[in-house]
Order: sequence, then C-alpha cells, then structure tokens
Amino acid sequence: MAATDRGSKRHAAGPVDDVPLLVRVLAGNPVTGAAIFSCLNTADTRALRRLHVAVAGVVAGVPWADTATPVVDPVLWRAALPAAVGVRLAMDRFSDAAVAALAGVTRLDLSSCHFVTNELVGRLPSSLRILNVGGCAGLNQRASFVHLTALVSLDCSNTEGAVVGLPPSLQELDVTSCVWFPADISLAHLSQLRVLRARGSALDGAMLASLPPGLVELDVNKCRGLYEDASFAHLPTLQTLHASRSSLWDAALATLPPSLVYLDATECFSLTRAAALPPLPALRQLDVSGTHVGDALVASLPAGLAELRVVQCRGVTARATLDHVRALRALYSMGTALAPAVIAACRARGCAAPAPGEGYGQEDDVTSMVVLADGRLASGGGGGEVRVWDAAAGGDVTVVLYLSDGVFALAALPGGSRLAAGFYAHRGSCVAVWDVTAGTHPHMVVRIPSDSGVLSLAVLADGRLAAGCHDGRVRVVDVGTGAVVAVLGVPSGHVTALAMLPDGALAAGSNDGTVRVWDVSTQVCVAELVGRAGGVRALAVLADGRLACGAGACAVELWDVRSRTCVGTLNGHSGPVAVLAALPDGRLVSATLGEGVIQLWDTRPAAAAAVAAGSRPASVVPVTELAPAPFGLAALVPLPDGRLVCACTTDKSDVFVLEVPPPATYA
Repeated sequence: MAATDRGSKRHAAGPVDDVPLLVRVLAGNPVTGAAIFSCLNTADTRALRRLHVAVAGVVAGVPWADTATPVVDPVLWRAALPAAVGVRLAMDRFSDAAVAALAGVTRLDLSSCHFVTNELVGRLPSSLRILNVGGCAGLNQRASFVHLTALVSLDCSNTEGAVVGLPPSLQELDVTSCVWFPADISLAHLSQLRVLRARGSALDGAMLASLPPGLVELDVNKCRGLYEDASFAHLPTLQTLHASRSSLWDAALATLPPSLVYLDATECFSLTRAAALPPLPALRQLDVSGTHVGDALVASLPAGLAELRVVQCRGVTARATLDHVRALRALYSMGTALAPAVIAACRARGCAAPAPGEGYGQEDDVTSMVVLADGRLASGGGGGEVRVWDAAAGGDVTVVLYLSDGVFALAALPGGSRLAAGFYAHRGSCVAVWDVTAGTHPHMVVRIPSDSGVLSLAVLADGRLAAGCHDGRVRVVDVGTGAVVAVLGVPSGHVTALAMLPDGALAAGSNDGTVRVWDVSTQVCVAELVGRAGGVRALAVLADGRLACGAGACAVELWDVRSRTCVGTLNGHSGPVAVLAALPDGRLVSATLGEGVIQLWDTRPAAAAAVAAGSRPASVVPVTELAPAPFGLAALVPLPDGRLVCACTTDKSDVFVLEVPPPATYA
C-alpha cells in the first residue's frame, strides 16, 4: 500500500488524473486485483474503503472468507462487507441481529465462545460448510447439526460430545478430547467422511467399526479404548493413521489395510515383540519409537518403506536386518540395538542414518547432568542417585553418590572434584555438596528455607553457588561455610533456569515468563526481559555473550542483555523448548519437551553474515536436525571432546553420547 499514489498525476498534456494508482490496479486488471485481495484480511478493508469510492465498492463485493481476524460486532461487519462468507467471532453475547448478520456465511469460527449453546447451533445458517465450535463449554451431547445440510467440516473438539446429530454431508470431523460418547454410537451414516480426528477421545472398537469405508485419514492418538477386538480391515482407502500413545494391540496392527501410507504408533505400550505388520505395499513412513516391538516387526517391514523411526525400541536386537528394505532413505534408531553393520549397509544404499549414539543405562530416571572439570560426566536422578561417568572410557561408572530424595539440578564447583546437587527433602529444599574423590555421601548439606525443591543451580564468578527455588527466589550459598548469604527476588514464578553471563551477572528464568538479570554483589535486578508465553524452560549463554532462552512458546529467543533487546528468534520447534546447550564453537543445540528432534543451530556471527550476503533474510539461522529426541529428554551437555550427551526421564533411563558434525566454514 505504500506505493499507492494518493495524489493527482498530471500527464504531459491533458487533464488532471485524480484516480489513485491502487484503484487503477484493482479496477483495471481483474487478475491483479484478485491477487491483491487474496493477500489481505478483514482488518485491511477499513483502510481500503477510505482510499476511493470505487475501491469501497469493489471491497463490498469481495466474498471475504477470513476466519483469522476476530470480529466483535457481526452487525457492523456485515454492513461493511455484505458479500463476506467467512468470519471468526470474538464477543461476549449473541443477539438476534448477530444471527441475522450470519446469513449466507459458509465459514464460521466460534471456537471457545462461552455463549455458544445447543439452541444457538440450531439457529446457525444452513449455508455453512465449515464450522468450528471447539472448546465451547455450553455445548453438550444433545447438540444437533443435522439442519446444516451443506456442512463438510466440523470441529467440536474439547466439548462434552456433540457427535450425535451430525449431517451426512460431513467430510471432516474433529472430536479431539471428547471424553464422552453415548453408548453404541455409530458414524456409519457419514458416508462421505474422509478425515476423523479423535485424539484423546472415548473412541473405542465399536465406534471404529462403524466408520465409513471411504475414510482416508484417522487420528486416534491417546485413545485408550482400542482393545484386541479393534480392527481397521473395513477401511480399504485409509492412508494416514495417527495412533501414538493409544492402546493399539498386536491383533489390531495386523488388520491394517494395504492402502496405508503413513503410520505413527509411538509409545503404544500394548505392542509386543511378537507384533508384525501385514503386507503394506504403500507404506512409506513408519514410527514405532518407544514401543516393545522386536525383530518380528522389523522383518515384516515392506520393501518400499522410505522412513523408519525405531527410537528406544528395546525389543529389537542386533540380529535384526534391514536388507529387505531397499527403498529406505531415512533411519532413526537411537537407543535401539541395531547392529552397526546394518546401519552402515543402509548408509551405503543412500539412506540418511544419524549416528544412533552410544548408550549408557541408569536405573534411576535422569533429571540433570553436568560435566566436571576433569571431563567426567555426572548425572542425577529422581530417586536420589548421582552417578559419575567416565565418558571418554566408554561410559564406565566411577562413583555412585546417594541422597535420600530426588535430584532436580547439578553444578560442578571449582576445583575439579566437587559437585553440588539441588534436591527436596521432607523438611524443605536442600543443596548437597560432595568431593567425588572422598566418599559416596555428601560432606555438606545446606538447608534452604523454601517449601519446595531447588530447581536450578549455577556457579557464580567468585565460586559461590546460586540456587533457583520453587518459591521464586534465588539463594546465594557459600559452599565453604554452608550459609545462605543472600536472597534475590520476591515470590513469583518458580525459578526454572539460571545462567552466568560473561560480565558476572546472573540470569534467572521463571515459569512466569520473565528473565531477571541480577547484579549479585549489590543484590539489584538490573534488567527484566519479558514476553515468553508458556514460561521460561531453559537458558544458555552463547560464546559471544548472547543469552538463549527456551520457552513454552515453541521457540528460542536470542537476547543482547546489555541493550535489553531480543536480536533473534529460532522457530520450527514442535513443542515447548525445554533443553538448551551452548557449544564452545558458538553454535546452539535445542530440544523440545516430549517427542521431537534435537536441533543444531549455527548461531555464530559468521553464519549470520554469510546468510545476509545471500538471498535469505539475515534473521534466518542455519539449522540441522541432529537426531530424534529420546522420550522424556531432560538434559543436553557438551563434552570436552566435542560430542554431546543427552538423557531422558523414562524408566531405566538412557544416557546417549552423540557425534556433532563440525561447524561449516565461511570465507
């Protein structure tokens, strides 16, 4: 719009032309005009209508289908845009005039509107094709949509039901988290249904059996009612099946139709070592990570499979082979005992197979890790056990230390052999200190007056210890005397992460979404960095001094603390970023909470300069998928030799050592 000529334009000879340039583009070329409108939303129309009466007339005739911009007054909206066919409402009450304003609408978003009731649904226009009433608490199992005879897509997720009165025209239905279904419900009358999303719902074998044969995509993630009698054999056109964390059994797996192209069965704990796939010639992607499947399933893989994820499948042995899967192009097998020769053979055929990582077992679930000054690795668990590993010697355990309660955080103290652990005892928060060369029990326990655990630890420049606590405060501990010598902050969110900045200041991240920067010597908060939705989960300091902040908003923010400026955002995560590790070469490793991938970001200034010199924006940061994240990933720690250690909080936790590719070179 900045290029719009709002003034008059005089030709070399002739009258004044007072038609703005934008009007000429819109009215003079229908193709260009349509392209411009396709880039705009409802909010843009206010400025458009003011440009020229001709533009206002064109805008009024456009069939706007915007359901992203919230509308608080549908009557005014309809008056301004009489031809609009899509709207998202965000208002406190619904009047008869508002209902009338929806006449002719084909797309309507009422998600999370508390005023939506069964009665209101009955008054919605029959022109609707797409309707979203997800999260509308006023709906119940008696809601009926049968009068919406043109409806092809309905989202009634997170409601009490609303799956009885459904029109046969439906092609897409979302009943995610609908935990109540009436007994003997049938969806057989939905003969045109192609997509059903029932994640975390009460869908069971009987409802599955009633699904129409034309179904193409089915999501039954977290559905616990799929017992041994569940079958997919009656769905001959099914191509995509999401069944993660469902109660999928071996027998149900054997009924999958040959049309299947994609299957996600991660963490389906009912699958056993005897589970095997039926002939699935069309299957291209399979994920059975975190299950008990074994060599039988590997042997049943179709030859055309292109991507296989078998992360942490302990039932698979070194005897399994993938020689029959000649089309395999991506293999992820961290924590699974496939023989190195099998992985090497896959690579020789052109398959991308990240190093599976050397695994160490620990009976206790790992919650924290740290590298000691001598290069050994310490890991702490929820059961109170701390192990010291010699990672360079193949993972031999050199010392096992014991506490009575779970360890939340670890820190390596100056001197090379001292280790601190934050934990919660029955009488309050504590910090334990060991000399790992002198004994298996701590020689000092500092009790902290906090009603919950120490969640994070950091060593200050002067050797003292900062302990981030559940009550929102940071305690400074003199580990020589065992005294708490300072308390930073006031009660707020839990202090979930601490990081020492190059100038000696302390950054403290909280689950209230703030990062407070403290001058510890004066006990003054010198900066407050805000704005992270979902709370701060992790902090890391890059080699150039920037602060990386992982949060619940599925991104990492990079901060220049001195200027209080967010200088970059790393997007592309599938969930809350809970784990960060700054590598000595200036790169950053990140991982999400739960399933996902471990990502390696080239955050070095040289990489940014190289990107800026090319065709991409300077804000783009090169990223590499390092490996699939183990389930329950809790910690990432770089080793002195350049490798990376990761650990997870699952039963009989695994500690993996990963190879990290060298950084790219830039001229």
